[in-house]
Amino acid sequence: MSGRTIGRCTFSPVPSTSSRPRCPSLKQDGRLVLYSAGLLISTIFLAATLATGLLVPSQHHVLHWRCQTHYVACLLVGDLLLAITQLSGNSITGPACTTIAIMMHFFFLAAFFWLNTMCFNIWWTFRDLRPTSLEKSQEICRLRIYEVYAWGVPLVIAGVAAILDNLPDSSDTYLRPRFGEAKCWFYGNMEMLTYFFGPIGILLGVNLLLFASTARQLTCGLWKRDDVKSTTERAALGRVCLKLVVVMGVTWVADVISWAVGGPNYIWIVTDLINALQGVFIFIVVGCQPQVWAAMKRLWNSKTGRSFTNTTHGPQHSSSSHGLPSMGESITNNTCTNNTTTTTSNRVPMETVC
Repeated sequence: MSGRTIGRCTFSPVPSTSSRPRCPSLKQDGRLVLYSAGLLISTIFLAATLATGLLVPSQHHVLHWRCQTHYVACLLVGDLLLAITQLSGNSITGPACTTIAIMMHFFFLAAFFWLNTMCFNIWWTFRDLRPTSLEKSQEICRLRIYEVYAWGVPLVIAGVAAILDNLPDSSDTYLRPRFGEAKCWFYGNMEMLTYFFGPIGILLGVNLLLFASTARQLTCGLWKRDDVKSTTERAALGRVCLKLVVVMGVTWVADVISWAVGGPNYIWIVTDLINALQGVFIFIVVGCQPQVWAAMKRLWNSKTGRSFTNTTHGPQHSSSSHGLPSMGESITNNTCTNNTTTTTSNRVPMETVC
């Protein structure tokens, strides 16, 4: 979802007097077509991510998995609606255009709020390098709080925007979103800043701080520890941090910057495509994991009548650090508070933790 190409039009980076949209044709803007194709590809991989998650029932009780599922589902709906509006040209008008704009507004907001809960959950887990297990009642309580926050706040923002949008045109007291007037989105930059990029800009700023703190804990806190000595283990730790960039949505920051700064389109084409293909990267990190392949193998063997025994069983307690199917299991980390004794029982898979 790119601020510079969202809807059918491009915008001047300067709000106020120059915020009226300019609408080039799709033939004139090949970048827009490329971006829309990226969105469609992203939706396919986001759907595949949801499907692969269903193949690992042992993860369904895990708090992070649930937050991740909400995030992926919201991003899937938002990307699909955005791709439809961009590829449809001027064919969607009237109430249908307004309805799509309101739905996109809500689902994209919800996606970023769920992303914020994921970032907080990961940071909370690693704030002292001691991943802790949650009892089922504690997990349910925290999940309910996350749901109220990640669904409730976007609902309030999108609801207020929709209500104000239906005020009479003569009412100048409030800034109306003006959905569907120029395109199936907000009318101009000021409306977009107030109801969309303002809230998500704050969220992304918080996410960036949480990512920096988490990465610092992993690199500075673990790099010098006795159980992370070899080059291979340190390389795996680097891969963990790289995966956190995807899991914690750090690349979305470039989306807000590109909208605010502006400039020639070619400057931002790489970041636009990265964000348009976000679903592909999420699938690579989340869906292409050993436990997923094992589940697919079990499913295939059950269809073909073969027997397959999985010797890996999930823990009885949920951990906000475990069950991030976004990571593999290439190295381990001792999370025990005792720095003098290292045992197998208190070592957890590092990349699974992250």
